[in-house]
Amino acid sequence: GNPAPRVHPDNPRIVEKDAAPPTLAIDDLLMDDDIVNNSEQDSVVISGTSDAEGQTVTLRIGSTPIIATATVTVGGVWKDTVDISSLAEGDIIITADVTNQIGNVAIQATDTLVKDIVPPSIAIDDLLMGDDRVNNSEQGSVVFSGTTNAENDQIVTLRIGSPPIIANPIVTVGGVWTHTQDISSLADDTITVTADVSDLAGNPATQDTTVINKDTTLPTLAIDDLLMGDDRVNNSEQG
Repeated sequence: GNPAPRVHPDNPRIVEKDAAPPTLAIDDLLMDDDIVNNSEQDSVVISGTSDAEGQTVTLRIGSTPIIATATVTVGGVWKDTVDISSLAEGDIIITADVTNQIGNVAIQATDTLVKDIVPPSIAIDDLLMGDDRVNNSEQGSVVFSGTTNAENDQIVTLRIGSPPIIANPIVTVGGVWTHTQDISSLADDTITVTADVSDLAGNPATQDTTVINKDTTLPTLAIDDLLMGDDRVNNSEQG
């Protein structure tokens, strides 16, 4: 074969060496809180950054991975929307990989999402105020209470009557919630009470409903005039 051309020592060939890997990161707080609820699971946005502009990021999501890809755009941003409804609940590991145009491989980026699609339950206690009735003396301080398996410090929304009085008790240890409300502004009648709550993931409970009866009309009471015919009692009448 033909011999390779010689490089004259006075005209050396310059070769640029670039061994630096590209940068790669997955954004913090995917889906705002790193938690995916039932309504979000079919459109989970996974995003991040890299300096490998124009290159393809490969995402692997879950233990039997869903494979997705995203292109690094101008400014070093990448993202893809993925349906993870086929993955089981619990911790879901996400990895991201990219190679720059020269062929240098980035250090793999990793993040974890929590998938929680089971809604909580909520219940209003039976026999509010002891009998589901509110009288005149009770209407200024009616106690509404119940239970839920939503996490502590989640907010319950109570709607009482129509137009509704809205209250927001907090779930405490043991899943108990309670609220004392003045309902004197509501008319006497059957009053519908609803309770709603969502868990930390954002899954809403099935609304619970009960009714209470408000009756604040005081009874009338009178003693007849002219007892014994003349309001007098004689000797023969006294026994």
